Amino acid sequence: MERSLMICFFFIGLLNAQGAWVMSNRTHPELKWKTFQTTNFNIHYHEEIQEIAIQGANMAEQMRSTLIQQVGLDTLPHLDIVFTTEDEVMNGFATPANYTVIWVDQNDVAVWLEDEKWLRTVLAHELQHLVFFSVTKTWLPFPMNNLYSGTPGWVIEGLAEYYTERWRPARFDLSHKYHVLRNTVDKIKDPHNDGFSKCLYFADRFGDSTVVKILNHRDKLGLFNFKRAFKKYTGIKLKQFEEDWRRHMNTYFFGIRSQKETYQDVGRVYRLPMRYVSGFDRFSDTLKVAMVGRKDKKQGDYSLVLAVRDTIKENKKYRRELKKKKDDTPIRIKPVWKLKELDYGRIGSDIKVSPDGSKIAYSKYRYGEHQAMIWDVYVVDVNTRKKIRITNSQRANNPSWSPDGTRLTFVAHKNSTSNLFITSLDSIGTQTRLTNYSGDVQIVTPAWSPDGSKIAYAVSKSDGNMDIVVFDIANQETIRLTTRPEVDYRPIWHPDEQKITYTSHAGMTPNFHTVDLTTKLSIQNTDIGDAIWTVGWNHNATAITGLTLNDVDSARVVDVDPARIANVSKNTMNNAFSNWRDKQPDHPLIDLDPKRDVIGAVAVEKYRFYNHLKHLGTILFPDVEGLFYNGVYIDATGRHILGALAITDWKNVSSAFEYQNATGKPLGGFWGISYFKDLFFEGRYYNRNNTYLLEFYNGFSIYGSRAFNFGKNIFANHTLRYGLNYFDRQVAYEPDSLDVFPPPESGKEGSISLVYNYLSRRPHQQNLFAPPQGHGFQIGMDLVDKKIWGDFTYNHINMDGFINQKIGPLVLFFRGRYESVWGDRIPAQETVGLVDIPNEYILGQLVLGKEHMSPRGWNGVQLGDRAFFGTTELRTPSLNFNFFEIAKVIKYGQLSGAFISDFGKVWGGDDEDWITTTGAEFRFSLLIGNAPFLIYGFGWAQAPEDWNDGKGRWVGPKPYFRMTLISPF
Repeated sequence: MERSLMICFFFIGLLNAQGAWVMSNRTHPELKWKTFQTTNFNIHYHEEIQEIAIQGANMAEQMRSTLIQQVGLDTLPHLDIVFTTEDEVMNGFATPANYTVIWVDQNDVAVWLEDEKWLRTVLAHELQHLVFFSVTKTWLPFPMNNLYSGTPGWVIEGLAEYYTERWRPARFDLSHKYHVLRNTVDKIKDPHNDGFSKCLYFADRFGDSTVVKILNHRDKLGLFNFKRAFKKYTGIKLKQFEEDWRRHMNTYFFGIRSQKETYQDVGRVYRLPMRYVSGFDRFSDTLKVAMVGRKDKKQGDYSLVLAVRDTIKENKKYRRELKKKKDDTPIRIKPVWKLKELDYGRIGSDIKVSPDGSKIAYSKYRYGEHQAMIWDVYVVDVNTRKKIRITNSQRANNPSWSPDGTRLTFVAHKNSTSNLFITSLDSIGTQTRLTNYSGDVQIVTPAWSPDGSKIAYAVSKSDGNMDIVVFDIANQETIRLTTRPEVDYRPIWHPDEQKITYTSHAGMTPNFHTVDLTTKLSIQNTDIGDAIWTVGWNHNATAITGLTLNDVDSARVVDVDPARIANVSKNTMNNAFSNWRDKQPDHPLIDLDPKRDVIGAVAVEKYRFYNHLKHLGTILFPDVEGLFYNGVYIDATGRHILGALAITDWKNVSSAFEYQNATGKPLGGFWGISYFKDLFFEGRYYNRNNTYLLEFYNGFSIYGSRAFNFGKNIFANHTLRYGLNYFDRQVAYEPDSLDVFPPPESGKEGSISLVYNYLSRRPHQQNLFAPPQGHGFQIGMDLVDKKIWGDFTYNHINMDGFINQKIGPLVLFFRGRYESVWGDRIPAQETVGLVDIPNEYILGQLVLGKEHMSPRGWNGVQLGDRAFFGTTELRTPSLNFNFFEIAKVIKYGQLSGAFISDFGKVWGGDDEDWITTTGAEFRFSLLIGNAPFLIYGFGWAQAPEDWNDGKGRWVGPKPYFRMTLISPF
């Protein structure tokens, strides 16, 4: 019996916290978890990464005293640290339950770490979060204390960065340049981004001691309120500080930019044929270019695109302009490009076109072995679009072609150690490891020499410095070409193989440098104030092509003479505007060594969750009229979650309990047990007056789910859900008028439920209003039988499917749904059919109760035991504006429209005729923030034969107003 059942929002929110599985929705039962204890930490990890876990434990003990000193704490509780490589995720998170989860084994992150290592950076960052939770902790439990404190997200993230990191190009100098140039500094969405610069600016202006005073302040209630404490110790309001910061950032970055070279100074500037580009590569045929990026700003994933010049259209335009020409002014025709999408998803920016131009090598994020989210290398044929996966779950990226186009080299890593591999396209699956690195080593951007005997690449060894080296394939030897502490990467060979031009972060900005392989001396080719990255050698221009900072209305590239010497200028600026960037904490994290043994011998044990249960959160609202309680406990790995919810008016108690297991054992996926009393309910309109039927489901359910992806499309997922349910269905409220359905029935119900769901939908902002693509199918079955338990015996099948097909600027949407109920004892409210009762949809999708089959513009009732309902719509994209707004939170807007047709049929009843309606409707949304909470449709529809009176005269229907479905799931 498929239901949409509403529980308390807080209950669901807390239960859906906080394990490594939140990123991939996979539980990884293959992992064997271990644990050991140090003086101040519990360390949890799976057995393949014990060496990394020990290094992390040593570093955590070294960091602890400094971290608590920074914020004025005397002590910390025992903290739990979870290390995992179950997915290739460049992240970590911390919770107020005094534990943190950290993904280790990263490679490309070395580019923004500069001279640090991932383990040091992420561990310090997440531990500082735990310190923040401790210093701001009050007698009020989480999350109530957070709601009261009102601490902005940028404070939490910014302090972690200020206390544990330093300002770097990719963290977040480059993004600030982008936002300054676009005048959107005050609209930065990522709290990591503006948080870092705000905290640097704050510490430079007010000092670390003021930070300590704010964090340790408590009001008369003994609670922490950030805004009040901020005003007390700074003398200004938070809003004023943010405005001061905005001006300060603009002054600094425009000041730096004004003293640097422009793109026009360093070479020839031209545009790529796509606006949002993260990477590209040339073909020998200048009429083609390969790109990775977004085709529009609302696209949520990336496209691998082949762009081809349409010279026929260009010539037609030229001839038209030539006919109009009346003077000697040169005719300029803007290039016309045809874009062909070769692949999509999360695609690496470092793509490479084969020497013959027939293929493109690239890396793509996918579900691999054990459903782990990892990077693998692919090759796509530009003519047929046929894709070949070169690696299999190797955490591989940065592919590069050999000069003859028969072989590929790529980077693969395991347990924080990267190496170069080589494979032939004639024998995919047979790979040779070229390098033999061990320990904490990362490699990026390999490039073959023109004669194929050497490979240049960037490597970061134990000291963290990322430098350019050249590997001689025959001699198995490396030569180091650069030694500066800043990142050097993206090497481009000169045709004579005597020099290499590369990108360096020296001076805080990516710029071109060229090194002589014989003398190892470097020159700086550009001194751009924004940024420029090396991409490849332009044989037609005898120049190095570079990609620029994507800050204007097009993606620009620059061809730079590799012999050019930059006009390097020393920045001159009032220290009052520049000191913030180099501000260091009064108590910096220094002299951290992962190999320093401060923990001694450890006693490794099998991880047992019951030894590490923690209180995650409590919401408690008591008063004289009743009490609301919601509490959640969780183990340190986030794989065992217990939640309880109780609501009482001191006479009656509504309650719920849930245990969720995310270990993947014994059946894979998730499983759990739920119990509900007067809390789990289903509501829907039950008559033409739109009066509610309200049913409570009291009892318990043993449930499970498992998701699977075949690895080709990360957005195409299969999910199986199952459950054994024992519920006492109680009709709590029914309408007085029963003009459609028979009287509802109460009774006990034991059932087995099975649901299979397949959904393929790429992320796009328009998915909320008019998805431009995507398709899905779902089939659910409930087997209800007295032999299981209860009063009813029946079977219920529900099949549902939809597809979106883009047609120019419009989208054709089709949905078909089939429902059938049969059995010896069926509750009357389970009757199926076509009715003229509207549905309620939340977020354009979620149904509050059973979804009626309700053709728009039709009045009538057809009931039976089987029914089909279909919808076809030709939808317009939504207009991105709001016509009404309250406090920038509640909004009405996002207008769109659709031509519609609904059709359906019922079997097993008195009337088995097809019902069809056609019409049109306008739509608008009630938005909370920028998310559509409710989407309404105002339209006209009726049967096709009713649109005229038989004499050729148009007859309009009565309008309708109802909530609109955007996507069924």
